[in-house]
Amino acid sequence: MWKWISRLVRSAVGVLILAAALALFVHLVKTRHAPMPREIARALPVVRAVECVSRPIAPRWIGYGTARAMNASDVAAEVAGRVVRRPEKIEEGAAVDEGEVLIVIDPADYEQRVRSARQRVAGFEADLARLEVQEARLREQAALLDDELAIAQRDLDRARDAMKQGAGNESQIDARLQALKAVNRNRAAVLSQLEAIGPQRAATTASLESARADLRLAEQNLERTSVRSPLAGFLQRVNLDVGEWARAGDVVARVVDLSRIEVPVRLPESASYTIAPGDPVTLRNGGGVTREWVGEVVRIAPEADASIRSVTVFTEVRQRSDADAASLLRPGQFVAAAVDSGKREPMLIVPRPSVDVDRVLVAAPLGPGDPEPPAGAAHPMVVREARVHVARHIEGEFKDISPDETQWSVLSEDGISPGRALREGDLVIVSNLESLKPGDLIDVRVEADRAREPGEPGLARRPGADPVGAAEGDKP
Repeated sequence: MWKWISRLVRSAVGVLILAAALALFVHLVKTRHAPMPREIARALPVVRAVECVSRPIAPRWIGYGTARAMNASDVAAEVAGRVVRRPEKIEEGAAVDEGEVLIVIDPADYEQRVRSARQRVAGFEADLARLEVQEARLREQAALLDDELAIAQRDLDRARDAMKQGAGNESQIDARLQALKAVNRNRAAVLSQLEAIGPQRAATTASLESARADLRLAEQNLERTSVRSPLAGFLQRVNLDVGEWARAGDVVARVVDLSRIEVPVRLPESASYTIAPGDPVTLRNGGGVTREWVGEVVRIAPEADASIRSVTVFTEVRQRSDADAASLLRPGQFVAAAVDSGKREPMLIVPRPSVDVDRVLVAAPLGPGDPEPPAGAAHPMVVREARVHVARHIEGEFKDISPDETQWSVLSEDGISPGRALREGDLVIVSNLESLKPGDLIDVRVEADRAREPGEPGLARRPGADPVGAAEGDKP
């Protein structure tokens, strides 16, 4: 009995305590004072931004090709014979000068042919000299016979006059006539011999010219026994050694001139409309150690390859063959070529550090649904994301865009949705990129404003530009 009474008393006490606590809570709620409202100061991050603008940029075309020497020669032996000498320095990879001896073929037989040809020339020259002497003597004899003929004619005329006067006879006339005929016969014989001198001289002169031609050929063949390099360059290979037999036409060595290297580069067919001879070309090799060479377009193939829609552009690199061997572009190397067109086209550019692979962060005007900025922000904006496609990188100064930046990314619209692409006039953020994300509020300072005259108003937002990366319904 007392046990149940004790339990009831304890339960009643607990209920009274709970009721008292509830009454105290209600009293405190009813009598509490409302808190004084106060503004929580919020400071927006100050970021720098540049305006995305277009500038005349030379289009760049990328292609590939294999280098080849513009001056190279497979040096062949022009005469046959056994190799009797090869200079010690004539080895593969060695540098040679124009005219330097590569090998020497046994010259003994060719020296004998030169001596024989010279003797024939000397013989015909002697024949011509003899004809000259003979001709001179015959002309002297002809002149003497002309005088004798005149005397004989006068004697005959005097004999005939004497006979008419009765002082002569027929026998004297016959004697004078016979003497005149004898002189005429001698004169005719001398003139006949004199006339034969011309054909003899022509035949001897022809033989002399033939002998001289044989002599020149023999001397050339003798000179050809020393096989020389036709150009300055490097030996790619040497095929003959001392004691080996060289036949006329056999390739003795290959010499390559590294001062002029040509690279046929395949580019898209459309490149032919913007590229012209003289446009600069940058060549790079592959592999672990990257090398770079600068050349120019020298000519363009007249026909395009319809099967792969490409055109071949021939580029030339000039280099010092005596430069460091590691820096030379060598025939046979496979290289990538960047051809910069001389025809400039408007293209969007942004600072290179602002690009993260295929996106940039831009400062866009606040729109519906964006948080309210604090009152102290000078140019409050919101971070948006825009997609980009980098065509190439360039180095230069565009102080009207940003006075400090020198590295720029040139953009193209390839494969970018119009609703998400960066557009001209957008403000591209160039600072605090690691700590920002789309949707953050920022206080923007435009880089170009630093170059303004004192007192000129800054540019918080370029007119006519919509927030990039936002949905259509989010635009102000």
